Amino acid sequence: MLKNSFIILSFCFVCLSVSAQESGAPEKGKESFEELDKLDQGNNLERKQYKNISENNKDRVINAIKLLTIVTANFGDEVPDSKTALDKIKKDYQVVLRYYYRRAYIASGKAMVALEKDISTLLGKFSKNYDTKTQNLLAECADLITGQEQSQLVETSQEGSKVVVPYREIAEGQQKLRIAYGQMGLATDMSRDDRFYDAIVHYRIAKDYGIKILSDFKEAEADKKAITDKYSKDLSDNRNQIFSQQTK
Repeated sequence: MLKNSFIILSFCFVCLSVSAQESGAPEKGKESFEELDKLDQGNNLERKQYKNISENNKDRVINAIKLLTIVTANFGDEVPDSKTALDKIKKDYQVVLRYYYRRAYIASGKAMVALEKDISTLLGKFSKNYDTKTQNLLAECADLITGQEQSQLVETSQEGSKVVVPYREIAEGQQKLRIAYGQMGLATDMSRDDRFYDAIVHYRIAKDYGIKILSDFKEAEADKKAITDKYSKDLSDNRNQIFSQQTK
């Protein structure tokens, strides 16, 4: 019994010792000068190239992180592990800056390249999510307009009939839908080229038109409000804002 207890205690101490050693390792970007020098090996040309990468890509990365912060807050529950991935991206960006300000330009540039790959991967996942949502929304709009067209044909063929939805409104809805599908087409093309940031912008525009179409075909204010309430999160996201239940 005593022997078993001693073995268990010894195992616990070993685990704690290993854990302490791991936790004692310096964070990335906080290495000693000697350790950092090993990470920053390269010739002058490489140093210049990686310095340019760190400097020239900075604004793009900042804008991408801002976009990811918004879309993750709004639709992160629909994209598995997106919140964890975003947290890692933010921490890795801090590492890029730590290396850069310590003038370890090769380490900074390499970290920036790896960071941009992670950003592109996460934006790509959200782009797929936006594609699905936009496809469904615009399909609903197309069905609505088709239904209105068919109703109008029946109504105008009956004697003494009164058109419920004027042709002008149907024509305007058709025009908005063509624009929406055009925007979605651009988004799809950009996704194929891995330009996921730009794709999301165009998906948002397409969704905005789609929501407007659904709202315009409602006559009663209560029905219009029901549409805006249903898509309130999308409307906030289209404005590049985080949805807040309080401001709904």
